Amino acid sequence: MATLTRMTKSADGEVQVAGDTARADVLRNREAILDAAVDVLAADPSASLSEVAGRAGLGRATLYRHFPNRDALRAAIREEALARAEAALAGAGLDEVPPREGVRRAAEVLVPLGMRFRVLLAEGADTDPEFVAARDRALAPLITLVARAVGEEVVDPDVSPSWTGLVLTSLLVAAARAAAAGTIDTDEAADLVSRTLFEGLGAARAT
Repeated sequence: MATLTRMTKSADGEVQVAGDTARADVLRNREAILDAAVDVLAADPSASLSEVAGRAGLGRATLYRHFPNRDALRAAIREEALARAEAALAGAGLDEVPPREGVRRAAEVLVPLGMRFRVLLAEGADTDPEFVAARDRALAPLITLVARAVGEEVVDPDVSPSWTGLVLTSLLVAAARAAAAGTIDTDEAADLVSRTLFEGLGAARAT
């Protein structure tokens, strides 16, 4: 027997579906809000939630059903960014290549995400313990990559791995900001990150 699905439309434009597809509709609306928020807040961090709802093509009531306030929306953006970063690093095969190529691969997948979620970069460091723990889990492959680079002495083994890891993440953030601003090309960002980490900025001198 076919399943009957009843569809209605709310006053603020949200499609409401009764039946098995209701959950999928809710997820689509949530995704539309997050995509809109990333764009709107990157252009203007002080933009109102009404502007976000308008960009998503939904009403304010729909947005508030998903995210009751600005903090909830920003938390969801952070969660989405970390989930994408974790998936991107997991699929980059960092452990299959030498450390230098691993850093290139990490930059190739993370810089575009940093550009996409640049609103988070503008906010500065987030010290919320839950966020820090989630960030550390998402970026764990980078820590493993740095440890391998130190072990193979392709970076100075006398420099602490924690400092080298901090330098790498700072380079990734700087590359994402510069690429988003158009200061560097996206295609060269990965090479710049890798070259700066492994060679530094000192001019080569003949011996």
